[in-house]
Amino acid sequence: MPHVPLNGIDLYYERRGRGPRLLFVNGSGGDLRRPPVIFGSPLGSRFDLLAYDHRGLGQSSLPGGPYEMADLADDAAALLDHVGWDRCHVFGVSFGGMVAQEIALRHPDRIDKAVLGCAPAGGEGGASY
Repeated sequence: MPHVPLNGIDLYYERRGRGPRLLFVNGSGGDLRRPPVIFGSPLGSRFDLLAYDHRGLGQSSLPGGPYEMADLADDAAALLDHVGWDRCHVFGVSFGGMVAQEIALRHPDRIDKAVLGCAPAGGEGGASY
């Protein structure tokens, strides 16, 4: 599957399936090469499923300097632009749920529904990695 240059990094992503659009946001340490892979789940057969490796993880490139949660949310929005999605559902797991919350704050017009799985609130005074 492809790499795409976005926001100063090469972001690795995969897209499979048919149905409503769903962006899957992996947790910290997530790598699409390692099981369990979201595409083998029931979601993979019910959605047009888009998943990616965060900057610095998996097959995505390491940024040249520090980055923040806002950068991770902007990476996701740029990926949506790249694949031509104006809006979609978002499912974030663990750290990915924190990223999904940041996507909702920074790009609320891009999300139809958000599902947070095992996700801390994060943010000021909250849990973070």
